[in-house]
Amino acid sequence: MPDSSLPTADRPPTAAPRPRRGEPWALGSVTGYASANLFDRVAVTHADPLIGPLIRGLPSLLLGIVLVWKNHTLTQLVPKSRNYVGTRVLLSLVGAGAVSTAGLFAYYFAIRMGGVTITIPVLQTYGLWGMVIAWLWLRERAGRMLVLGLGMIAVGLAALSLGQLRGQPISPRWTWAIPLGLLAAFTYGLAGALWRDAQLRGAHQSTAILTQFIASMAVALAGLGANGRLALLATTPGQDLAALFSSGILSGIVGIYCIFTALRLMTVARVFAYSALTPLVATVGAHFLLHEYLNALMLGGVCLASLGVALTQIFRPAEEEQV
Repeated sequence: MPDSSLPTADRPPTAAPRPRRGEPWALGSVTGYASANLFDRVAVTHADPLIGPLIRGLPSLLLGIVLVWKNHTLTQLVPKSRNYVGTRVLLSLVGAGAVSTAGLFAYYFAIRMGGVTITIPVLQTYGLWGMVIAWLWLRERAGRMLVLGLGMIAVGLAALSLGQLRGQPISPRWTWAIPLGLLAAFTYGLAGALWRDAQLRGAHQSTAILTQFIASMAVALAGLGANGRLALLATTPGQDLAALFSSGILSGIVGIYCIFTALRLMTVARVFAYSALTPLVATVGAHFLLHEYLNALMLGGVCLASLGVALTQIFRPAEEEQV
């Protein structure tokens, strides 16, 4: 403490408190991901959902290439190099790319049938599934609020569904958006566990991104080929391709950059608390910008599900607080 006996002018200056700069970055990630969901919905209104994973993944693939070049980490992928991360790590990253892309196919069909309002609150539960998978597979401790959060999510999704039954669904098949969204959320959670396994075994973030999205592009192309839809690359309207590519930029570059920056400036718990706002921002945005139906019961369900997700992420084990 400064000596109070000194005249004010003679006292040594006290250090000014550091500004809390992490919040804008955390909110930036929320805005990026929520905006990506809106672009996805616009694109699949007319475009075939099968084209979505390929186009959306392109910006992330380009990001991986740039990061590997910048960090000089390509040797991690060369078997004869002393920096080679090993087959186990590569299989984890390839698996992460494959399962997350399979989830993207489910996500695009879900958002086409149920819209943003139904799909995104369900999709946001991926963090919960990732925690459960990490608990069972990686033997990581589960958060104290896991059961309470799961219960709140269940009640919130039930309220969301009941509200939609009383409202104006986007399509007669809107109920399919719930199981498809859950499937996508589970694959995202599994991909996250695989990603964490690879990083714990020494994979650099840049090589992890590159490997995952190379695998993702391969699965996306295979999906198009298996369904005889490769011609979609030439026949999909340019505006829909632009919307999907914009979604990839917003989620795969803007969202990722903002959330990693926020994690450097804030605790993990606080960053995830902000991330839980994504379904609410996406839902409100879809209502006002895309004119999706939203009543008070549905909004309450979204808020309750978001709060449940936040509880499971905020009250994480102590050893993860310094991630």
